[in-house]
Amino acid sequence: MASDPAGAPLWASGVCAGLYAAGARHVVYVPDNPTSHVIRVLYARFRDVRITTATREEEAFGIAAGLYLGGIRSAVMLQSSGLGNSLNTLTSLLVPYRIPILILVSMRGESDEWNPAQLPMGRAVRPIFDAIGIPHTTIEQPDVTAQVVESVARRAFEARLAAACLLPRRLTAPAARAPA
Repeated sequence: MASDPAGAPLWASGVCAGLYAAGARHVVYVPDNPTSHVIRVLYARFRDVRITTATREEEAFGIAAGLYLGGIRSAVMLQSSGLGNSLNTLTSLLVPYRIPILILVSMRGESDEWNPAQLPMGRAVRPIFDAIGIPHTTIEQPDVTAQVVESVARRAFEARLAAACLLPRRLTAPAARAPA
């Protein structure tokens, strides 16, 4: 996995640089392994970005919506399997009230997935976002992560619409292998 000079994965440093450049100053997240890299970079290099841990995905979106109402641009990080938990919050709060939040989704359940329990939601993420009108972009290469995250976040904040960046395992864990 490519890393920056400080040892962080290049994609994780890019996520942080992109969200910071777009003006996001608060990240709410439900912990998972890939996003732990992002949290470490934020703590080390972006000390003025506040970080809040949520216990459930819908709670993360509720916190981020409140931050927006208080004038703070924010991002929510979650694993794809948690998207289903947050559908009511997305469709009854963020979408109809045009609350702009950058959504960073750590993808599971794609073609290289070793855990069959991750497959249904992994397949459903893109169709769900399409159905509820949340634009999404899959980041394919670590060296463009900062630019893509910044672009998606700026469009979301300026248009007052939630938007998502999907972080596939081939990006976040390219050397990951199925257990033997």
